[in-house]
Amino acid sequence: MPNPLSSGYLYLSYPSHPTPPSHLPLSLFRPSHFTLGIIGIAACSSSYSLASALEQFENAVLDIFQDVSTFPLAKVCFAFEDEESSGNAGLREPLSGIVSIPSMMGNKKLYIGTLLADLCSHILAEFGRVV
Repeated sequence: MPNPLSSGYLYLSYPSHPTPPSHLPLSLFRPSHFTLGIIGIAACSSSYSLASALEQFENAVLDIFQDVSTFPLAKVCFAFEDEESSGNAGLREPLSGIVSIPSMMGNKKLYIGTLLADLCSHILAEFGRVV
């Protein structure tokens, strides 16, 4: 297994708004100018479930990207659990589209790079569908 803090670079840009619909015909020529992935961040507790966080994330994505387009290709929501819900993390069944990060993991910075790399691998895998 590689070291979680291996040297390397990942260049991300965070647009403040989606691409205008008039630019969609150019998406296959300049995919780097379009949203290729969406990252959601959620804080989950014992009173706020992963399913609720995933539903809110999906609704937010639909509100922002109302038009049918080729992009975004991949999306994931990172749910950080607080101290009181960490005991229930093993009892929950996994949901597609959300990654639960238990509070007992300690320094979460070690794992965020791996999770972002996983999202990037999903983006690259989806380019075959676009072609």
